[in-house]
Amino acid sequence: MQESLRQETGPSRKRRKIRSPDVFISHAGPDKLHIARPLSKKLHAQGLNCFLDKTSMEPGDCGGDEMTKAMESAKVGVFILSPEFAARKWTMRELRCFLRRRREAIGSEMRPPTLIPVFYRLSIRECRELEPELEPDRYRDDEGNNIFEVEKFFSVERQREASTDTVKRELQELAGITGIENHDRATNLPGDEFGPLARAHLVERVFLWVKKKSEEQEDDRLHDRILRPSTSIDTRAAVEQEADHLHDGVQQVSAAVESIRGGRGDVFKAVIRTECNPASIYVKLDSKGNDGSPNTCESRLKAAVLRRDRNEQVGATAVGQGGVGKTCALRAIAHDGEIKTEFSGGVYFMSLGKDGNVGRVIEELCLIVEASGGKQTAAEMREQSEFERVLVKVQAWFCSHVCLFIIDDVWVVNDIEANILQKLSVLADTAGGSGERRSKLLYSTRDRELRQLGERIAFEPRETEGKEAVDMLVHASEANRGEVDDARCKEAVSEILEMCGGLPLALNVAGTSVRYMRERWEGEVSEAWGEYLSRMKRRNTIRGESPKDGYSSLDGTLHTSLDILESDVGRSGETFGDISFRKIHRSLCVMKKQDRIPLSLVGDLWELDEVETEWYAKEMERVGLVELQYKKGCGGLRVHDLTHDFAVQEAQKEESVMVWYKKLADVCKQGRGLLAITESEGRESKDAREKYVFENIYRVLRQGGCAEELKNLFLKARWVKTVIQRGSVWQYEEAVKDLSSVLRNTGGSESLLRDTGEEDSVSAMELMMRAARLSVLFCGESSAGIYFQLYGRIKHKASELGSVQRILEEIKRYAPRPWVRPVSECVARADGRLVEQIVLPYARGVIQVGMDSSGEVYGCQVQGSGAEVTVFRQSAEKETKMVRLQGEFETESQSAGDVEARSVTSEVTRKKRSMTRATCATFCERKGYVVVGYEDGTLRLWSTSEKKVLRSFHGHRSEVRCVAMSGDGKRVVSGSFDKSVRVWDVETGAQVGEALVGHTDWVYSVAMSGDGRRVVSGSADKSVRVWDVETGAQVGKALVGHTDSLLCVAMSEDGRRVVSGSWGKSVRVWGVETGAQVGEALVGHTDWVCSVAMSGDGRRVASGSFDKSVRVWDVETGAQVGETLVGHTSKVWSVAMSGDGRRVVSGSMVDSVRVWDVERGAQVGEALVGHTSKVKSVAMSGDGKRVVSGSEDKSVRVWDVEMGEQVGEALVGHTDWVYSVAMSGDGRRVVSGSADMSVRVWDVETGAQVGEALVGHTSSVFCVAMSGDGRRVVSGSFDKSVRVWDVETGAQVGEALVGHTGPVDSVAMSEDGRRVVSGSDDKSVRVWDVERGITLYIGRGEDLGEIKSRFLTTPDLGTASHAGRRSQIFSKEGGIIQRREDGSEAVLAQLDGPEDLQIDHDHGVVIGRLGHLVAIMKLVV
Repeated sequence: MQESLRQETGPSRKRRKIRSPDVFISHAGPDKLHIARPLSKKLHAQGLNCFLDKTSMEPGDCGGDEMTKAMESAKVGVFILSPEFAARKWTMRELRCFLRRRREAIGSEMRPPTLIPVFYRLSIRECRELEPELEPDRYRDDEGNNIFEVEKFFSVERQREASTDTVKRELQELAGITGIENHDRATNLPGDEFGPLARAHLVERVFLWVKKKSEEQEDDRLHDRILRPSTSIDTRAAVEQEADHLHDGVQQVSAAVESIRGGRGDVFKAVIRTECNPASIYVKLDSKGNDGSPNTCESRLKAAVLRRDRNEQVGATAVGQGGVGKTCALRAIAHDGEIKTEFSGGVYFMSLGKDGNVGRVIEELCLIVEASGGKQTAAEMREQSEFERVLVKVQAWFCSHVCLFIIDDVWVVNDIEANILQKLSVLADTAGGSGERRSKLLYSTRDRELRQLGERIAFEPRETEGKEAVDMLVHASEANRGEVDDARCKEAVSEILEMCGGLPLALNVAGTSVRYMRERWEGEVSEAWGEYLSRMKRRNTIRGESPKDGYSSLDGTLHTSLDILESDVGRSGETFGDISFRKIHRSLCVMKKQDRIPLSLVGDLWELDEVETEWYAKEMERVGLVELQYKKGCGGLRVHDLTHDFAVQEAQKEESVMVWYKKLADVCKQGRGLLAITESEGRESKDAREKYVFENIYRVLRQGGCAEELKNLFLKARWVKTVIQRGSVWQYEEAVKDLSSVLRNTGGSESLLRDTGEEDSVSAMELMMRAARLSVLFCGESSAGIYFQLYGRIKHKASELGSVQRILEEIKRYAPRPWVRPVSECVARADGRLVEQIVLPYARGVIQVGMDSSGEVYGCQVQGSGAEVTVFRQSAEKETKMVRLQGEFETESQSAGDVEARSVTSEVTRKKRSMTRATCATFCERKGYVVVGYEDGTLRLWSTSEKKVLRSFHGHRSEVRCVAMSGDGKRVVSGSFDKSVRVWDVETGAQVGEALVGHTDWVYSVAMSGDGRRVVSGSADKSVRVWDVETGAQVGKALVGHTDSLLCVAMSEDGRRVVSGSWGKSVRVWGVETGAQVGEALVGHTDWVCSVAMSGDGRRVASGSFDKSVRVWDVETGAQVGETLVGHTSKVWSVAMSGDGRRVVSGSMVDSVRVWDVERGAQVGEALVGHTSKVKSVAMSGDGKRVVSGSEDKSVRVWDVEMGEQVGEALVGHTDWVYSVAMSGDGRRVVSGSADMSVRVWDVETGAQVGEALVGHTSSVFCVAMSGDGRRVVSGSFDKSVRVWDVETGAQVGEALVGHTGPVDSVAMSEDGRRVVSGSDDKSVRVWDVERGITLYIGRGEDLGEIKSRFLTTPDLGTASHAGRRSQIFSKEGGIIQRREDGSEAVLAQLDGPEDLQIDHDHGVVIGRLGHLVAIMKLVV
């Protein structure tokens, strides 16, 4: 490609004149107009000037004309490429132009133009087929040849050279550019329904990136304008004035041009999300000393935030208690003009407090996303069950904006860990670069256990009578300095200052109380200072002496404020009955720290009406006891943490805190009760009061001693539905665990719990909790969709637990119509083998998983591109943590000939550079180490806590393919394409002994015994070898028996047994000492076995396969343990097993990590019926009462729709996969077609085959159908023929119906069996007259449904019947969807990877294939 970049040939043409464009779009091929045209329209609609020739210009053509001017002046260049077109000469010319401009700009310290490659995979064959759709004459030369086929560089070698990966790699090396890729499943073939969606998504992604880069240019222009000195006015004043003037304008512009994210309707808008300080608070952010440097903690904090250095985090810390002004400083910074200018993406304030937990952190993150326009994004965040997934979405939302994120009062408390700031630091990594403006994280804390980050500014009490303390007191009192300096009050002021001890909170409370007295003082106002001092001294806590400690005197100042309110001075004749200020202030003990309680709620708590409540709240605010805030017209109270502590202490002395919690619980239940909250559909609360009750009811009922009421609430499906809708599963799960513990501990023994019926309700409550957690990934806002999930996950327990039966009845009663009721097992049971799912950040990538004895799951995933590695852990308590590590490095120097590293010459540096990417990784949970293997043969040891490389390992001469670590984390073993196995010492980085050689082909897998003394390796040479690490010798002979390449190996803890899996679909266990295979090969998988694991004692084995399943085996008997573990929607790449073999964890390349309980499965007394392999086909009887299924297990099964149970025994006889099934109208006969080339008819009632197998096809039978009366059968085959059979005689009716030129994959038959419709891979549909054996009609494949309706009297139940209802309820992307009257869509049921969903609207039945299960559902309308 570099050679192509230096070519300068090609025609020059006259072009239309354009103004200097913002964006230059190059499309190298006719197909790229599918991207270029809609992209250009979207950018023009946003006011961006794009260069894209639409009339006569050849794609990408360039000359000395307007196109050259456009290339030379555009700020952004978009290059739409595909492998075959990536290296065309005109494309290279345009790329060279932008690369040259970038090099020159960088050399001149100017902003370079942005280059955005878009990789749009498309083959030459597809381009030929696509050509007629895109102005055919435009892309032909004078002789009529396709201009893209005339080019001679489309040799196999050139296409290989110009692959997408090659172009991506070289652009990365030349300009640090990665580009944007289309989905790898998308094509432009006419039958590809996914292609148009993928193109639309690609256009949106490119549009977002172009707009982001264009906005950065505009931001720089505005920034330069703001900071440009003026000769006519003071520069600093100009900065502040211009910043204030432009801030609102920037917000409006950003809101106007910000993209609509992912088509969801979310529009980003920069906001300042924080309250203002009360007027009584004094904060000076720009205070400086004589040397011009900041001289207060507030000014130093602001300077640290504005400083452009490597510290992306700034902390406001306090070594003692609160009240030192941290929160006030953070609020003031948020509203500062310079701050708003620096952080053009907005300022976002979050508050946690000592009552906080991870659920609170998630909700705060959701609120800042909502505040910035991401309502739908926030809704998606609330659906996540893992904190790290929430962080990924937050980072993606703010990715292109320079923001300040403020997190106030961070504590290591509840489930918040000491490294919470490390996790949240990803917020600062959202925009900017070296030396540029970038996002920052500002936090405050007083918790010594918190692992702090970045620059820290200490906040402490001020000097007792220093200038700051005086200014704070005077400002709060609203007195002037003359009054304070007057001899009549100077002494009192001095003594008040001394009592407050420089504590800002105490100074504010004292100052506001003095102001309150001054406003009501009838004599000389200066005397109010002396009176206030006297009141302070009369408090018992002071005893007339100054403690000279602001914290010790804070209680005194708070008592004094209440004394003033209770005195005649405070009342001024304005009271509402005999209400005590002290009592209502004590009632605030029920508040959660850092929270805001609605006035309407405290009014009921105080038993006051709205006017009275507001009056008392304002009075308390005037003396510094509370902060009264209004949001959207709704008033609320907030108190300082130390003031809250005071209220708790006073309540404990009087009524007790529990009394107030009980009273608040009664207030919350007023009206129609707590379940009234569940009546509002969606995530939004009706008002602030309802929101507060929903978020705090667990705490209120628990603290109020109302455990029974809380239990009953958790047993209500309506409540759990609302929990899922509002994204509160975290809080709900913690509350259920806490309550279960309380009930079990107070209930006594298990037998006593059973006798009292408590065990039933506790078990049901815990079952619902697990059901809610598993359902989160599949639920939106639709109540019907949530009820489907909950019902399906708990219904198997209905006969055992009365509480579950009542929950199911509640769901059936309250589920909105229409809703879908699961009949068979459609979703994983809440207490089934699947106990957990962990969603990983990458859509694709190599994964390794592990599990320790405590049940902790861990592992690592290498991103598909190798550019990043994610390490994850999930504790036994289900908290998931993720760490991301860089996966891409410059190739390290090796000895001559070691590695043929890909090397290119940079146009900027002219130096040779080579990049290497991660290929595999392993994680040692005990040490917190990750070892990553790379393309260049090196390995790197990472520390996950420090996120840095500790050392590198060198020795392999080719790509590292596999890596494993000993249990103690002291040794590492690696296998490579150089056919060697090497062992490494983790501490020193040295290789242990010589390379272990003997394999004659690539080493695909390695494993190590627990003590690191033995190693096992599997190779493409079909052998397994065991090695003694100390001697370097092979232990015994190679273990041979596999008939294909070895993909995976594992070893028992003691190193005495080895298990291996291969391309040959088998698993084999070996005795290391004997060198013999233990038992027979373990067979059952239907595709490659790519991962194996072994229990500690070597008696159980787990295997994961490309067939998407996990199986567990008993080594001694060779039998499979329990059912196949299915649910993954992609290849299972890695499995691990607990030491006792009772739990298995599996990781898929695409969807997730899943944890399975091997001991769980079928319940007691439940028959083990059902398919044991993937279901290939399902069909329904005409009356909707029965369903038939065919499977890879070679069996056919019939199911009762009402009960979801199997009818009779499995119908067996086929000798290969059953590809297709169909059923007669009355459900009494079944026909099946198989890969064994036969068609068989079955009598459902007797279970017997009707006659002999119908044979005649010469290849697999892909499809079958049956006449309404079951007397005739039609079949279609890979042999391209259609055949009709007489069931009674077993004879073929007439000759084979031939005419299709491709495999026949669909057939249907009329009621009387006289007409047949067939569809084929040749994209045609044929209508046949069976009696005459002729074709009546030939149509297009896309019209199959219409043709069936026209020519067959019986409509197809999956696609026809009642168009009106079909348009309202339909299947889409694995779910059953309802289209509402307003055009919106609601998910009625979402399944995990279903196939072939069919809806019978006439009978209200839905069926589908779900791995090895048959999904049967009833549509309740």
